Amino acid sequence: MSWAGLLGKVKSEEKQALLGWSAFVKRIGAGTGKLVPMLERQAQAEMEKARGAVPVWIMPFSRVTKNFHPVRDKFDVIIVDEASQEDVLGLVPLYMAKKVIVVGDDEQVTPLDVGGLQEPIQQLINQWLVDLPSFNLFDLKTSVYDRAQIAFGSVIRLKEHFRCVPEIIQFSNSLCYNYTIKPLRESASTIVKPALVAHRVQGFSDGKVNKTEAQEIVDLISACVELPEYDGKSIGVISMVGEKQSDLISDMLRNRLPPAVYDQRRILCGNPAQFQGDERDIIFLSLVDTKDDGAGPLSLKQDGADGMYKKRFNVASSRAKDQLWVVYSLDAQTQLKPNDIRRRLIEHAIDPSSLMNQLNAGLVKTESPFEAEVFKILAGHGYRVTPQWQVGAYRIDMVAEGNGKRLAIECDGERWHYDKAEEDLARQALLERLGWTFVRIRGSVFYRDKTHGRQVALRPLMQRLKEIGFDPFNETISSDISSKTQTIADQVIQRAAEIRIRTSQPHVALISNAEEVQIVEESAVAPIFSVPAQTKEIVTPHAQTATSVELVQTPLFVAPATDTQPVTISATMSRPDVFYEGARVRHEKFGLGTVIAIKQYGGSISELDIGFDALS
Repeated sequence: MSWAGLLGKVKSEEKQALLGWSAFVKRIGAGTGKLVPMLERQAQAEMEKARGAVPVWIMPFSRVTKNFHPVRDKFDVIIVDEASQEDVLGLVPLYMAKKVIVVGDDEQVTPLDVGGLQEPIQQLINQWLVDLPSFNLFDLKTSVYDRAQIAFGSVIRLKEHFRCVPEIIQFSNSLCYNYTIKPLRESASTIVKPALVAHRVQGFSDGKVNKTEAQEIVDLISACVELPEYDGKSIGVISMVGEKQSDLISDMLRNRLPPAVYDQRRILCGNPAQFQGDERDIIFLSLVDTKDDGAGPLSLKQDGADGMYKKRFNVASSRAKDQLWVVYSLDAQTQLKPNDIRRRLIEHAIDPSSLMNQLNAGLVKTESPFEAEVFKILAGHGYRVTPQWQVGAYRIDMVAEGNGKRLAIECDGERWHYDKAEEDLARQALLERLGWTFVRIRGSVFYRDKTHGRQVALRPLMQRLKEIGFDPFNETISSDISSKTQTIADQVIQRAAEIRIRTSQPHVALISNAEEVQIVEESAVAPIFSVPAQTKEIVTPHAQTATSVELVQTPLFVAPATDTQPVTISATMSRPDVFYEGARVRHEKFGLGTVIAIKQYGGSISELDIGFDALS
């Protein structure tokens, strides 16, 4: 109905102008052609007629001045997002607004004086801006957010944090926000455990590149995409020293993973500034830095000039929603000084409990007698109830669980909640936005009820439990889930090691479309089971035409050859069980070999690694 109402108000001239503006923008493209200035003028002319057709425009700062005229075009409200990243040139669009909302964080990455332009800028400031308040802060190191603070004075701090599980965001909470951030996700909201993984490798840096860390991250990501616990999880890689490391990892990943997997996982490799305002389910941090053997630790790295280092680590460590891997090559105890920001992050990844205790310090369990009585009654009915349930920085009096569902129960005893009624209702409204359902029990009604088991006072709660479908004595969480999830990171590391061993062996050159691979019998080994004779198609890496692969009855070899060199063969097959690890195969050029590994994608085999006897 909203779209219909909007389209009904748009005039035909506005529609035509809007389509014309869109066509000109496409023609402009990257903005490098000779006709770009003329096309931009025509696009602006169309925008004069078209802007009324769209009530809300969303675009980067650079597009605003190219598409709108600062005098002619006025907006009721302009919202500036990620304002802490934009330098003072981003103030220009504010001239077009009647009201301005500036959203940012001065503890995140801010503009840098790239290229040493500070001196000519300062000359312009001294010539034109001396009559403005704090005129020296119109340089290229000052962000739009900084200028907004100076101009507006008041700031509304948003303290609730929805992205990261508490263990991840707690590092930023201690580093930059003095423990004022309230995480609202539960640690148990994801099966990917642990939330932080400190993973040390024996690498060394060379020109802002640590190839060992890069290779390890590529192997770890390759392992993640194979494990079911990481199904559908998006992945990011952040280099803490420049962009060369992230570029190297990106190139290696594109060579390793199929393009479809790369896109599905939304893989992004970059520096902290490139991730600001973005997020991924799983993030891998590469610290890059190393130290040669010798006396003394590395130079102390703390906040840095203008808080540069602190802001980078704040952004980088808070981009992961479910799991953060810290990949490093340093001995934190001997090669990094106390309070070094790198050491603080490594130590937090090794043991998050220290900072988590700070979060829990103000959340000490304090059960009232009222809550204790309600708990005893529900437990007596056979319901699975947990008192003082923690949700990020908040606690719920008790939570009933059953059939994979949860119900929040609040006990409003006047003696214990008299001064907190408004706070409790605000907390409930916030948690309801996260999907929680609440039932509240008033203490006065509970204690006036003289029936057996307080049946009258608890009737609304019991009805709600029945409506939701709770079953008494129903255990919804298997006891082996927690033990399984605790080993997920170990599974990733183990699988990454297997991948590294396999991929480190040299591959021989090309398989042409005229060559065949056949599964053959090996009489020296007793068969475990046989595969029926079939004919399938195999597609080679350098040919689009299919080559027949004749499969005959053959035993399964349990132990694949370990001293052979694998040949990679791309394949498309409807049945992934045709080939299997350990199967003996014959290639018309390379002879007999053993299938070392099989990669599958979308239910079909995408790649075979074969170790040939003649190449060992």
